[in-house]
Amino acid sequence: MTKSFRSVIALIMVMALCVTAGLAVIGQAENNEEFKVQTAEDAAAALSIPDIAKNCGSSIVAIETETKVVYNDSYYGSPFDGLFGFGFGYGSPYGYGSPYGRGRDSSYTKKAAGSGIIISEDGYILTNNHVISGADSITVYVQSADSKEEESYEATLVGSSESHDIAVLKIDAKGLVPAVFGDSDDLVAGEPAIVIGNPMGTVHGSVTAGIISATQHEMTIENTTINAIMTDAAINPGNSGGGLFDQYGHLVGVVYAKSVSVQLEGIGYAIPSNEVREYVENIINHRDSFEDQTNGSKIMLGITITDVTKEISEQYNMPMGVYITEVSTMSAAERAGLQRGDIITEFAGEKVTCADDLNKIKAKQTSGDVVEVVVDRNGKEVKLDLVVPQPTEMNTETK
Repeated sequence: MTKSFRSVIALIMVMALCVTAGLAVIGQAENNEEFKVQTAEDAAAALSIPDIAKNCGSSIVAIETETKVVYNDSYYGSPFDGLFGFGFGYGSPYGYGSPYGRGRDSSYTKKAAGSGIIISEDGYILTNNHVISGADSITVYVQSADSKEEESYEATLVGSSESHDIAVLKIDAKGLVPAVFGDSDDLVAGEPAIVIGNPMGTVHGSVTAGIISATQHEMTIENTTINAIMTDAAINPGNSGGGLFDQYGHLVGVVYAKSVSVQLEGIGYAIPSNEVREYVENIINHRDSFEDQTNGSKIMLGITITDVTKEISEQYNMPMGVYITEVSTMSAAERAGLQRGDIITEFAGEKVTCADDLNKIKAKQTSGDVVEVVVDRNGKEVKLDLVVPQPTEMNTETK
């Protein structure tokens, strides 16, 4: 009987070890499971704007960044020029100060703000790359779902894609409320659109509403071309990186920018959720090996542009081309005499009808070459000589 009892005990121990080993394998499989964003189910009921604000507001965060800027005070510029960039990339350390500085290096801390989207309960945050690019410190403010209290966290950069203008941050937090991704391909013009973000860097969790104005609008800002969603929901500096939600409370876009074109006042843009989802998952799952598709270098003229489409051309009696909305100080474009409001119609002897044309033509140029730029300026053709600048190296390292 003793031998039989011992055999039973031994059998139980072996079975226990097998079960334990099995659970360990299951646990390991769960830990190694690739990250996937939370996506919406097919069936959903339309919600009111207050319900969307309540349900989705806790998935949106405010972001503040600090960047140390070193400048030489012999240049044109005040260190306070563009101090509050609010995530739009406005401003330059070389502004409109006196050129009679003493030629010594000085520095100041540039503060900016934007928005972000919670994509996991354990602290992954999606935002625009331009909101956090070059920042020395990133602070994320999270609104609790069951409280009016706000908590702040220091964030680290997991990785980014400059070509898609997205970045993923990580904060040390648990129990967060991730946004539910919708299908941006299903959007149609005229349906409701709700924007939640941090306008002006001061109104955390602000809600604005409008409609989807267009679903396929190609535009270029800082040499990044986006096939954007257009909306008339109010978007202001600081909303960059925030969420564009549909009538079901599903995330269908990452807020990208407000139009600064006079002709398009009141229109804002968002990157479709379907265009960023795969990149977000790749950044998180392959953070040690992720590389942006545009890794390398590119020629930066120092302009912010948007397309003058055929429809806009006919409506406002303007030539097709690319409309300049901003010219950076001390840039190749400024030195050539390009101005805000110019419409580029030719570059280096080739016709320009859209931002994609301009980018392809630029890519064929050599640094130091002098090329002719033809612009429409207030209805008159103006020809300017531009010196092609050195390509700008693109940093795609993950941190």
